[in-house]
Amino acid sequence: MRRGAGWGLVVVLAGLTSCSSLGRVFDSRGDSGLEEVDGLLGAVERAHLECELSRNESAAALDTLHAIVAPDFRGDAIQGYASLQLALERSLEQAAALRETLGPMASAAQDVAASWELDLAAYSSEVMRAKSAARLAETTDAYLAVEAPLRAACQAFDRFNIGLTDHVLYLEHDLNPAAVAAIEDELVLLTELQRQLDEELERSMLAAGDYVRGAALSGQLDVTAPPPLAEPVVVARAGLRDRTTH
Repeated sequence: MRRGAGWGLVVVLAGLTSCSSLGRVFDSRGDSGLEEVDGLLGAVERAHLECELSRNESAAALDTLHAIVAPDFRGDAIQGYASLQLALERSLEQAAALRETLGPMASAAQDVAASWELDLAAYSSEVMRAKSAARLAETTDAYLAVEAPLRAACQAFDRFNIGLTDHVLYLEHDLNPAAVAAIEDELVLLTELQRQLDEELERSMLAAGDYVRGAALSGQLDVTAPPPLAEPVVVARAGLRDRTTH
């Protein structure tokens, strides 16, 4: 065999081996990496929405409590108390909905990280591998910046609901001016708990918005929208459907 023909055969075989290896990289798992990224984006968006709903429900519950214990309250006490019970129920349900976002979000993040790390070994270019690894590290940090305040918000919501439950129990058999005056300090503490919860939820919403803006796939963000303000924003992505309150 001539030397030139031999080297040509080696090149062809090497190319076939490379294509075969490349095929195994992409065929070894189900969802594509972009689908996994999109799944995580959806989970983060859901958390953002539940944070917004949590702010509304907790504030509404506290307003309902303040309304029936106000010195100038002139309504039907029984009906007012029933409204407070309903507000507590909604607040508890919303706290559960907020906490339920943590599991799917963490699972989606693990899927993204696992497949991304697996692909790092398939690079032939050290430069490209390093750049991809750096992007993975940035994405991981951005995700953790969402998860940490969200967990803190869940804990703050639990503290608020515990305090709210105690107030509802207290007023069930003793709803009169003297009884209300006796828990004035506790009402102040509960109001502070709701303020702390609101701050944690706002921090979570801002982190979620930052994550989506940084990781959203091309074409998913509304590039014509004005830049984000200091106030919390609801991130718009194609296919995101509004959720109504209970």
